[in-house]
Amino acid sequence: MNTRHVIELSPSGKTFDAGDELLLDAMLASGLAVPFSCRRGACGSCKVVVAEGAYRAKRLAPGAPQPSYPLAANEMLLCQSHACGDMRLHIPGWSLDTPALVVAAQVHSKRALGPDVIELILTPETPVAVRAGQYLKFRLADDDTRCFSVANLPADDEGRLVFQIRRVSGGYFSEGILGGLVVGERLHVEGPFGACTWQDDDAAPVVLFATGTGYAGIKPILLTALKRDVDVTLYWGGAQSVDFYDSAFLDHLMLEHPRFRWHCVRSSEGRVQEVAMSHGHQWEQAQVYACGNGAMLGQVRTHCLEAGLPSHRFIAEAFVASGRSSAQAVSLSFDPVWEKVGPRYSLDGMLAAREKSKRALAAIASQLKVGMTTGEALEMAARQLQAMGASHTWHPTYIRFGADTVRPPREGIDRQRRLGANDIAVVDLGPVWDGYEGDYGDTFVFGDAPLHQACTTALHEVFDETRQAWLRGLTGRELYDFAEQSAASKGWRLARNLAGHRLADFPHALFESKELADLEISPSEMAWVLEIQLCHPTEPVGGFFEDMLMLQG
Repeated sequence: MNTRHVIELSPSGKTFDAGDELLLDAMLASGLAVPFSCRRGACGSCKVVVAEGAYRAKRLAPGAPQPSYPLAANEMLLCQSHACGDMRLHIPGWSLDTPALVVAAQVHSKRALGPDVIELILTPETPVAVRAGQYLKFRLADDDTRCFSVANLPADDEGRLVFQIRRVSGGYFSEGILGGLVVGERLHVEGPFGACTWQDDDAAPVVLFATGTGYAGIKPILLTALKRDVDVTLYWGGAQSVDFYDSAFLDHLMLEHPRFRWHCVRSSEGRVQEVAMSHGHQWEQAQVYACGNGAMLGQVRTHCLEAGLPSHRFIAEAFVASGRSSAQAVSLSFDPVWEKVGPRYSLDGMLAAREKSKRALAAIASQLKVGMTTGEALEMAARQLQAMGASHTWHPTYIRFGADTVRPPREGIDRQRRLGANDIAVVDLGPVWDGYEGDYGDTFVFGDAPLHQACTTALHEVFDETRQAWLRGLTGRELYDFAEQSAASKGWRLARNLAGHRLADFPHALFESKELADLEISPSEMAWVLEIQLCHPTEPVGGFFEDMLMLQG
């Protein structure tokens, strides 16, 4: 007789039954959207905290690899465990109730902040968990949308959502709809989205840049920085005095917070980056956030990096006058079988996850030091991902030095191998950000060994050429045949066991996990990761690069 046990999930109170089967299988059979990925005990996606109850570990076949994900004394992996009785479990960072992506909201108030800037405050009918710096989409008629930054911290303002919207001549929303909105009127908003969000680094002085109503996206980050009592400076650019519509509030903040300064930068007096560069900031230690027009963002980034700012410490959101996001240029024409996605999938969410993974990779790479062991590097990477807000890893973090760079991810490595002064290193990340999978990896050279430099050059050439081939409509299988030929033409061997994979709202394993190299259709944009691993034909030297397939890299 198969005894059934009751498994309660806190804090939701939801339950499911489990017998002799693995807890992961029992939970999936119950219809609950449990996070999981590798099923081998390596990625930690299905990690749970055991609040009450007993369990036993899965029996492994002789010679099978042991689960490698590190666990605390009160943690277990659903894919490796059977219940021995009733249990109560908690899944850190995971909600069993899929948050609504589109929520209704009522107009709370509306007022002019300046001649052409309107403050619109909405009260959502369902609470919206917005991180400082994120934006929402306004859902309009005919599937049209407009994107606006949330200009407050809703958690500190009874859940209300504040927007600062500039009136644009001929604007469909700002002129055609906004003026006619009345208190109590119902709208629908989608999100939140965006990667220009507050980073938890209380030690770094914060420098903020904004132009026009790009200030709306910067204001919540400013408010968060003031809560943390860090040094913070704001440079706000505009054409004339009326463009600085929140100046009285900012002046008051300076009186209350001695560590805060702000500067209104009129275009006739110079550019925000030029003024900032003259103020002697310690750019090597700073955290920079910027929101405004694309030209300003590019110029600010260039100036800050030249002054010594680490690249991963520059976080920006481009402000588009129409309010449209860059993701809207992409069509959601996914194959219903091989490219199925979940209820919260959005292009904005995928782009934000990609951006965060790229920043995380840069942050981790900057902390790789000669003499560090692989084990120490993996521990550092785990701390960095956690500090940046990753809730899960949908695949384990892989870091490989030297001769280990020719090994595939699932093959064991020497955790005691040390990074040499003339060495090559691979970092492969698979974090989950705000419910979306971000996957990014690259290769880094230490020293000046010509073979290592040649590896990274060939690696990125093969990736770029294969991506261009994808634009011609090649199937997934044809893409990897092409990549193999491209690698061979450069004197390198393509490792075919790394064959690309799906990406989606987490976990895509609920829908499909087919490898890209086996796909008999042309892969859609922003649904697949192209993985390229090169190995030298005779020397123990390898390189790895991966990124989401998309038109703009």
